[in-house]
Amino acid sequence: MTSRHRTSTRASALGRASLLACALACTLSLKPAFAQNAVAYQPALDAAWAGRTSEALRLIDVYLAKHPDDHAARLDRARFLAWLGDYAKADDALAGFGADDKEAAAVHARVLAWAERRDAALALNTPLYEADPGDYDNAWTQALILRQGEWPYQALPALATVQAVKPDGKDTIDLAKAVRLPLFSSIGLAPSLYSDSDDIEIRSIAADTNLWLSDRWRLLASATRREHSANFGGPFAPLLGDNHVDEDRVGTGLRFAPSPETALELWMGNSRIDNGVGSDNKTIGHLQFSQRASDAFLYALTLDRDRVDQSPRALAVMRHGLAADLRWTPTLRDRFDARIASDDFDDDNRRTSVLANYARAVYRGGRVMFDLGLQVEGQHNTRNTDNGYYSPDRYRRYAVAASSYISLGQEAGLYLSAALGQQRDETFDNWKRATDINAELTLGIFSHWQLVGHAGYSQRLNQFGRYEGATVGLNLRYRFCEFRAGRCPSVR
Repeated sequence: MTSRHRTSTRASALGRASLLACALACTLSLKPAFAQNAVAYQPALDAAWAGRTSEALRLIDVYLAKHPDDHAARLDRARFLAWLGDYAKADDALAGFGADDKEAAAVHARVLAWAERRDAALALNTPLYEADPGDYDNAWTQALILRQGEWPYQALPALATVQAVKPDGKDTIDLAKAVRLPLFSSIGLAPSLYSDSDDIEIRSIAADTNLWLSDRWRLLASATRREHSANFGGPFAPLLGDNHVDEDRVGTGLRFAPSPETALELWMGNSRIDNGVGSDNKTIGHLQFSQRASDAFLYALTLDRDRVDQSPRALAVMRHGLAADLRWTPTLRDRFDARIASDDFDDDNRRTSVLANYARAVYRGGRVMFDLGLQVEGQHNTRNTDNGYYSPDRYRRYAVAASSYISLGQEAGLYLSAALGQQRDETFDNWKRATDINAELTLGIFSHWQLVGHAGYSQRLNQFGRYEGATVGLNLRYRFCEFRAGRCPSVR
């Protein structure tokens, strides 16, 4: 039996997107409406302007304990919480203001925009923006909201207003960078290495492009070279030929966004493998429909056809799959992610699997964010085919999961995740330890050039001892939009 699970990477990705989105928002300024003249809680404002937001929050809490009805101070406290990235507490702080309080509504809209509550933010800010389209703060928030979703170009008119009012302001420049980000086209190069204690090694290098064709269409293309190897004569080596299999993959596709909430993606390609005595060509691809059904619920449905890439021997097996990826965020503190999949293999095996993750925002400190939660995983296969991939009848895993984002400045950040739990399948006489650790460093969050380095480690105990697997990789990407000047915000 092999315990070569790659689900640790997928589980980590379930929590990464929202945490990084929160971190992205925290790199932007929340322009405070601080009083121009000294006020009773001036030390708190001075600390906030100096970047000591935690200190500012502590000082304003002391002040509000004695002056709980100070309207301006209560609003500034909500702003401080948002600066720290604690949108849930900021939302709570703003709940006590009346529905007709326009200043509170403006702050609340921006907090909700950062928290990716697009519909709720638009409901609050659009009336303010339409009543005074030339107002800097309302236009700033409107652009921040509309950059989300499948039609980010909708943010450009509001951004133009912001740039006209304060073309050289830091807040303006930061917003332009954020709006430009989803409008970028890109080309990338990604080398990676995987190895494990089953003596499986996979070396890969991939090139890809994501090209903006129009407001609703994107062109996708990729080419990958992979070298899979395992001990000759072992259970993961090819049945014929050498102890390794070379694979070349190439494909192209289109992504169409009929609305700001939905997208349809079709990608088709070819995979050619060579084991030293012959080659085999197969058509691969996927069709995906994704939708943001509401502020709290997103999903994607994917039909795909691909090789099983868990070992050199497994590459000869083709898989047809249907998967549903779900995300539910009932509150600004809680997030549930799940992937439910059904796969049909051409070696007469069928698989159903579930991977679910719950995360709660435990700490938001401006530069450090920390989430804590749980993971559960299950898998059932109808046959143990001995074709070089793990196919248990009943696999179960549960784990306590933690993840953190550490800001290293506006252009760099470090994401860390770990899951410590136990696993079991039908061959185990009891539960065994299962551990996953992942790290991802991003350099160039907003810039044209971006470099992402990632590393992962998994350890599994089973009836036969200990399994270990590790992966490292880089992703170098160049992003651009200047060839479409009307859809490329200028950044001074």
